[in-house]
Amino acid sequence: SLKARQLLAWARAQHPGVTLHVPALPVDPGEALGLLESVLASCNTAPGLIGSSLGGFYANILAARHGLRAVLVNPAVHPHQVMAQYVGPQRNHHTRQMSLVTPDHFRWLEHMEVAPPHPQRLWVLLETGDETLDYRLAERFYAGCQLDIAPGGSHAYEGFVEKLPAIMEFLGKKSV
Repeated sequence: SLKARQLLAWARAQHPGVTLHVPALPVDPGEALGLLESVLASCNTAPGLIGSSLGGFYANILAARHGLRAVLVNPAVHPHQVMAQYVGPQRNHHTRQMSLVTPDHFRWLEHMEVAPPHPQRLWVLLETGDETLDYRLAERFYAGCQLDIAPGGSHAYEGFVEKLPAIMEFLGKKSV
């Protein structure tokens, strides 16, 4: 994604000692979470997490399971409800690969959803102009967390690069 490329370029220039893991996630939520768990298991130290959209949903789950700090960027909230319209063949915007989204995927997402047990470990970045997800859902769901709500923007989160120094400071990690 664009944010992943921006993060990688910025970290190379500003924090070359930081190890970044940016896995391409499969469409199947169980497989995606399994892949993310294996990446976490390969880390020598407890990493900080950054997740955007559905990745933010997954980052919240992993932060809850492992007591990690996470930055969630325009995170999906209740994706089993919000994304149900995408059942069927879907093309990945970045890889152009086709995948089949099934109702079972949404049952998995509903089963996995968790309210943040340690809200002080989450920083949620929202832009009100998100054309894909209603930022107010995330504002309510993550009300106990550190919230940063910027006017305008988009689902891509236009202010991402400018937030990177503060993101790295919040995470305080050498592995992300």
